[in-house]
Amino acid sequence: MDRVLTAALLPLREDIRVFPGPAGPDGGPGWTLYDPARHRYVRIGWLEFEAFSRWGLGGADEVAAAVAQATPLRPEPADVDAIARFAMQAGLLRDASPDGSRRKLAMQQARKLGAGTWLLHHYLFLRLRLVNPDRALTRLLPWLGFIMTPGFALGVAGAAGLGFVLIARQWEAYVNSLVQLFTIEGAVLVGLALTASKMLHELGHGLVARRFGCRVPAMGIAFLVLWPVLWTDTTDAWRLRSRRARLWIDCAGMGAEVTLAAAASLLWSVLPDGGLRSAAFVLSSATWVTTLFVNLNPLMRFDGYYILSDLLGVPNLQERGFALARWRLREVLFGPGVPAPERLRPRLHAALLAYAYATWVYRFFLFLGIAVLVYHFSFKLLGLVLGAVEVWFFILRPIAAELVVWARTARRLNGRTILTLTALAAVLAALLLPWDRHVGAPALLRANRQAALYASEPGRLATVSATGRRVVAGDVLFTIESPDIEHRRRVAAAQLAGLRARLVNQAFDPERARDAAVSAREAERAAAALAHAEAQAEDLVVRAPFDGVLLDVPPHLRAGLPIPRREPLGVLADPGTQLVEAYVAEPDLDRLRVGAPARFLPDSGEAPVLLHVADIAVASSRTLDAPELASEHGGSVPVRRDHAGRLVLEGAFYRVLLRPDATGAAPFRMSGRVSIEAERASLAGQVLHRVLAVVIRESAL
Repeated sequence: MDRVLTAALLPLREDIRVFPGPAGPDGGPGWTLYDPARHRYVRIGWLEFEAFSRWGLGGADEVAAAVAQATPLRPEPADVDAIARFAMQAGLLRDASPDGSRRKLAMQQARKLGAGTWLLHHYLFLRLRLVNPDRALTRLLPWLGFIMTPGFALGVAGAAGLGFVLIARQWEAYVNSLVQLFTIEGAVLVGLALTASKMLHELGHGLVARRFGCRVPAMGIAFLVLWPVLWTDTTDAWRLRSRRARLWIDCAGMGAEVTLAAAASLLWSVLPDGGLRSAAFVLSSATWVTTLFVNLNPLMRFDGYYILSDLLGVPNLQERGFALARWRLREVLFGPGVPAPERLRPRLHAALLAYAYATWVYRFFLFLGIAVLVYHFSFKLLGLVLGAVEVWFFILRPIAAELVVWARTARRLNGRTILTLTALAAVLAALLLPWDRHVGAPALLRANRQAALYASEPGRLATVSATGRRVVAGDVLFTIESPDIEHRRRVAAAQLAGLRARLVNQAFDPERARDAAVSAREAERAAAALAHAEAQAEDLVVRAPFDGVLLDVPPHLRAGLPIPRREPLGVLADPGTQLVEAYVAEPDLDRLRVGAPARFLPDSGEAPVLLHVADIAVASSRTLDAPELASEHGGSVPVRRDHAGRLVLEGAFYRVLLRPDATGAAPFRMSGRVSIEAERASLAGQVLHRVLAVVIRESAL
């Protein structure tokens, strides 16, 4: 509001009521204004009260002079102007002039939400008023007044302590009861328990508020990002001057829940197994968790927030803390020399800054988590849109609004602004300029030719080769004896010999010549059985498929040891050749080319190996053949096990093969990372590429 408007101050509304309020953070007296039209309370300080008391004197000059003459305060007309702007924005002034009507209409239009904004806002938070409990609470109060007595508090504390002791003595049984919650019946029980505890929670707030003479005009249900929560209107608590009384109201809900949890804990400890004991467990566990980890959290607007606000004596704690933190950031970054939003004691000043920064960090991760949950609980495209709305509404929009203020503040050049802009330019250069010319990926260095050796049939080891033995192709590495195969081979050989002898005899016996065809077929079957048995016997002799070194022979293998089918016997590797197998994420694939130089950096800290790209897969891999790189073994490639036990890749990864520039002796297997020279790219471009890839993949476009 400009001086033209405040030259003749607009009158205060006649229905505004004034109550003595608590002292301000600076120790000065305070008052509370009540706006019955909006059912809203406004805290004011000493200067505002003295100015409103003389509001009818005329203009800002007269009011400032009158306050200076009657009190130790020394306000300027500009201070009265600021109070007038505050009163106009709070709707405390009455202006029936055409200009006033136009200003009021403009303010209403500014506050009016468009259809899309209204939908988004009420999707994020919608409050429904269900009942007016004021009369019912007034009737209940004489019967339940004992809940605010010291004896009742001591009784609840004793019951809670005894419940903890009894539960501790049956801790395993208590913890094992959690298994029952992972069923449909358990989920229903948890829902009913939370509903009961929250109804009792709100009843506690309402009863204690009525105990201190406050009206409780409404109770209802609110939907916070579609999650239902109960609420009670205890706005009248603002009129209470006693901080202790407000703390009683703040803590009443949690006190009611603690009472319920203490009773349920005792009941669980003494009840026999059955439905009642399960219900007591759900009530006790769910109520303790929600009370201690949700309601006590001061970083969100639950009971813990109002308790902290009243303990510090700072109403509107979040708004004032955020304003102070934003001012502090602007001063640190740009040094505009603007006075702080309010003057506070040094310790309170530091406490509000710490609270604001902690709340920002907490809310960032909380709302990011909510966006992820919203995405996963909807079908893909809708979940993507709703998740983006969450991120924009709660995270990006406040940041964008503050950046606009920073841009205006940075126009005033000084030493601190120049330093900040220089640092910002350096950060932007690091993000936007294509500095990065390498692509990193997890990789495995191994011999180019290697073969795993297995026992093809069950049997008993006859001969075993030692690890490290050099062999040539065809050398016998392991010999396995199988009495069963040997028996079948001998039986087939005897049958074949008998059938062949019968065929010879039938050739000279005219009476038996007609059976020769049958005997010939039986001889063929016997020959096939003998060939199969001999092939199996040959498979029991494990030979080297190529020249190499025998590695990784299990130390427990020895002659005479029985082994099952497919038992690993070792690995034969050709140490004269090397190959590196890397798994590159999809967003980095377009930057690679065949022949590009690269380096392999072993995890063991050995010297790097110079490489070049030999082959790039055209399709993403479905499974991972290098378990050393799997996330479940401490690697960086995300995988999961399928029903067959295979390592299935989580995400799109492409197999890239690289060959060393120089030949040398290769280790059996060595994990590490490759750094491949690629097309230059900026960090911002890579992040954008990955985000777009995720969006396209997850939205199934």
